[in-house]
Amino acid sequence: MAASKSLIGQTVDAIREAVAPPARRLSDSDRSVAAAEIYEAGQLTPAYAFMLFSACGIAALGLLQSSVAVIIGAMLISPLMGPIMAMGMALARLDTRAFRSAASTLAIGAALSVAASVLIVWISPLKDATPEILSRTRPTLLDLIVALLSGFVGAYLTVNRKGGAIAGVAIATALMPPLAVVGYGLATANWQIASGATLLFLTNVVSILGAVYGVARRYGFRPQVRAGRAWETWALLAVMTALCVPLAVSLRSIVVEARETVRVRSVLTEAFAGASPHITELVVETERGGASDVQAVVVTRKYVPGAQEEVARQLKAGARVEIEQIVTATGVPPAASSGGALANRVTPTNASGGPEQKLRAMLSGVGQLESFRRNGEALEVSLVLDGAPPLADYRAAEQAAQRFLPQTPVRIVPPLAALPVVPFAYGSSALDADGRRTAETIAWALNRWGLTSAKVEGLATPGSRGPRAADQRVAQARGEAVAAILRERGIEARVGASVPAAVEGAPTQYLAARVTAAP
Repeated sequence: MAASKSLIGQTVDAIREAVAPPARRLSDSDRSVAAAEIYEAGQLTPAYAFMLFSACGIAALGLLQSSVAVIIGAMLISPLMGPIMAMGMALARLDTRAFRSAASTLAIGAALSVAASVLIVWISPLKDATPEILSRTRPTLLDLIVALLSGFVGAYLTVNRKGGAIAGVAIATALMPPLAVVGYGLATANWQIASGATLLFLTNVVSILGAVYGVARRYGFRPQVRAGRAWETWALLAVMTALCVPLAVSLRSIVVEARETVRVRSVLTEAFAGASPHITELVVETERGGASDVQAVVVTRKYVPGAQEEVARQLKAGARVEIEQIVTATGVPPAASSGGALANRVTPTNASGGPEQKLRAMLSGVGQLESFRRNGEALEVSLVLDGAPPLADYRAAEQAAQRFLPQTPVRIVPPLAALPVVPFAYGSSALDADGRRTAETIAWALNRWGLTSAKVEGLATPGSRGPRAADQRVAQARGEAVAAILRERGIEARVGASVPAAVEGAPTQYLAARVTAAP
């Protein structure tokens, strides 16, 4: 009986201990020791700077190689958690001196880390954006939640002086890779990557700081003397709420992209039904909740005419669809099925013979070969596509042929034709994606024709009372924008501007720049 009462008493005591406020489990001396250890980990020392510089260099190399193991190693040796936890503890105790010291340590550490990453990227021969880099450029609310939970665990282990799982916390918080990606973005002048990684780093820092603050307050770490009202909790909530806005927008964008990618894949499969399609590449860009730009490479047993139009018809109005069909069967589609505009480019995969024979087999089904000759290492073909397509289709045919013969330079020379007009948005002198593609196609055609100079005439609509100085400036700027593309590709460009006295016909004809070959 006594033993039974003793067991009941022990159980009750255990329950009381479990539900008791955590602050009762720590004495004042325990709190002092824990705070001192946390503050010490947040101090700026030569060892801290050396470890950060090395960790970010390792992280940058891991990101460039897309090596998860190397990136995890950088997370484990990075001491960035120290100053962030010190900031959270200092905020809980309203210790402004300790907070400033930890914040300066964090700022200097972040700057050293970014500098190390920039240096590594500059000297590295690998500069392509790997999946590991791109995955850290679009933070979402899920990243904030991960950082919060990791911060809670890290603060709990530190306050209770338990280090068993601290390595897992370092991996989960992933503070170092975002800084390495910031350095990569700066080194390659890719501001979108740099800004996205900066947002991810700030999200992690603020979330961990908030988690440490909450755990510290729960365990009784409070200011000894308070002057005025409590403001720190509301300040943290305000900052985290401000962070949630772009993170929520990013999450929604990713969800829409995933949904539309699945939808487009399904539409592609239906369009190629019966042809045993295999989608080897699919890029879907979204706008206003739907797919706006689709690029796909489909391996198919037979050519499917009109597949591109069928896919575009099932997507939202105005969606741009580009499909490259790679036919695994012998031969290429007949000339009548080339679609005139060569919208669906076709590459035979098993043509035999040397590069010249393979290229002849590829192009003979979509047009007439006027001439075929060697120009050094390159194969130069004068081609007339069926149906009088635009110059962009000739350039697309060359790109498809070049992918088919990656070891042999291919140059397709289109017949002389009028150059397309470069479009601009109303009131804008900046090239959008369509305008840039058109200008690049013009430069390509001039190069293929052996022409080295051109005249660019920027256009603009006049005001209701006739041309204005502002209209002339817009027209000039449009011409300069197109000329810059031509000059980048070795074409000498002279720029002029034209604003009519009054609009004649459709106003959209003046939202453009015209290019003509110069003698």
